[in-house]
Amino acid sequence: MTGVLGGIVLAMLALLVAGGLADLAMRFATVRRARRERRVRPAAEAGIAEYLAGTGTVRRAGTAGERSVWLTVAIEAMLDLRGEERVRLAALLDRLGYVPRQSILLHARRVGVRRHAAEVLAIIATPAALSALTGGLDDPDPLVRCTCARALAKAGGPDGAAMAITIAQRDALAAPGAVAALVLVLGQNQPGALGPLLGPAARPAARLIAVRVAGALRLAQYAVLLRDCLADEDGLAAASAEGLGAIGDIDSVAALTLLAGSAGRSAPTRAAAATALGRIGDDSAAEVLGGLLGSADWALRAAAAVALGELGPSGAAVLRRAVTAGPEPGRALAAAVLTP
Repeated sequence: MTGVLGGIVLAMLALLVAGGLADLAMRFATVRRARRERRVRPAAEAGIAEYLAGTGTVRRAGTAGERSVWLTVAIEAMLDLRGEERVRLAALLDRLGYVPRQSILLHARRVGVRRHAAEVLAIIATPAALSALTGGLDDPDPLVRCTCARALAKAGGPDGAAMAITIAQRDALAAPGAVAALVLVLGQNQPGALGPLLGPAARPAARLIAVRVAGALRLAQYAVLLRDCLADEDGLAAASAEGLGAIGDIDSVAALTLLAGSAGRSAPTRAAAATALGRIGDDSAAEVLGGLLGSADWALRAAAAVALGELGPSGAAVLRRAVTAGPEPGRALAAAVLTP
């Protein structure tokens, strides 16, 4: 028994020693990286500035560590650059061999390495970088796939848009944040390509993201597709109502009024419709919004009161009537909206 306990103690001591040595090694590596960056960064920053100013040439960095620092400095600069200077720096990175190197790392075994390589190539976005990113669309990691697709959506033309839509459909559930960023870039750079994600054939998770993006970007050409979503499940209907309100689509007033007054829909969905009606500002919604002031749900009452306040004289008349003769739950809200 004593021998067994002694063996356990020795094993625990060995683990503690191994952990301590690993921690020491990590600290040492961190210190070395920090020292290397302090030594290399000033020269890298100066070299890039001189190159962009046309007063100097940039030589290939020596060691792998120095090249890593130089790449970091260059990527930081590219995030702040626009136009010709950005294009020139991207071409320089390609010429110095950084794009081929990152293209190799895009297929590394470690997922963290692949994600970093995809981000670097997406920022550089030269033709060679975009070609490499196309090969990353089949990566087993959804974040790598989305990063590749996002870059192609931004700079890859119609083919890039089609690839981006495929990835958005595939990964909307696995990586909703990354897909939202991808669809946003697609909507900003190729808004005409967003249609397939907004129709009923799109997967529900991807469609919901696309609806939110279309509304946030106020893409009025998709108002009809957003209007069709008002009859769908509550989450999609609410997102569509918000988007139509942001667009200011007057043709959606009837459908939004029906949704706001529908007792069979959830209170948040009806509140989204009420808010949209206020943003559109059509007088015909005043009476339905006034009826919502008696709702048992506070958020729905509040949305209706605020919306009435945005309708001008017709909304103000409904609010005054609510203060004097309306249901008790909505009186205070109506009074608050009427107070200057």
